[in-house]
Amino acid sequence: MALAQDRIESAAADASPSLSRVGRWMSTHPIRTLSHSAEEIASLTGTSVAAINRFARAAGFEGFTDLKAVLGEELQSAVEPLRKLGAPKTQAGSRKGKQRAPVIDPEALHGATTGPQIQRVAGRLLKARQVLLLGLGMSSYLAGYAAHALTPYLRQVWAVAGEGGTEEAARRLSRCGRGDVLVAVSLPRYSKDTVRLAAFAHERGAYIVVITDARGAPLAGLADSLLLAPSEHPVMPSSAVGALAVIEAVAAAVAQLNPDAAIVAREMSELVLSYLATTNQTQVHYKTKEEP
Repeated sequence: MALAQDRIESAAADASPSLSRVGRWMSTHPIRTLSHSAEEIASLTGTSVAAINRFARAAGFEGFTDLKAVLGEELQSAVEPLRKLGAPKTQAGSRKGKQRAPVIDPEALHGATTGPQIQRVAGRLLKARQVLLLGLGMSSYLAGYAAHALTPYLRQVWAVAGEGGTEEAARRLSRCGRGDVLVAVSLPRYSKDTVRLAAFAHERGAYIVVITDARGAPLAGLADSLLLAPSEHPVMPSSAVGALAVIEAVAAAVAQLNPDAAIVAREMSELVLSYLATTNQTQVHYKTKEEP
């Protein structure tokens, strides 16, 4: 059977004008379809609850409730981040019920970085004019991932060490200053250029967040906020797993502290949904030359 999204889109193309409005809205806003009632969708589309159910039956469902159930099963992976962001954010027993950012699992980092440190850094990032991510060598991939994770929730995010290496990173840092935050990642084997570039940004007044493995690391002395992550590895020069956990904790805290995070996540999910494989999507089997 065709996917629920395909059935909705096909029915919208063949329906009467009023039902077509319902189908086009559902096709454009599949995630909002799951969170809205029939009454709300009727109001948004200028139709009626009866029209919502008629369209659902025209698309091959038993009704709107069945449409939401099937669509929700298909979009489970896309909806899960929204469910997490919508989870209760108040601490039990708190008089004022203030929001709190998620606390990093201390077991994951062996106590190297604490929840309050993560929250303070997240708050600083949310207030920044622009956030610059710096990492060279292996750390460049971590900086790039940090930029990817933070971009939806912050005003300006740049990974400064892309193509062009150190020279290009220096050009991109040349206009940083007060109000900006530089997040610099440095793991063994440490890069001298990362230290030089972070020192330059520090001299220009940027706030420096350092993610590294030890207080004695070359970059640690420049930090306004120091986030430590273990990097020991039995074979390779260092492990990036601890730094990655810190980055994900910071991104999660930023998302939870951003009051518009749920809206951003929903819009982002709907934007990329057409490019994603859903849980019920039929897998394509490609024959090998040996197969008949």
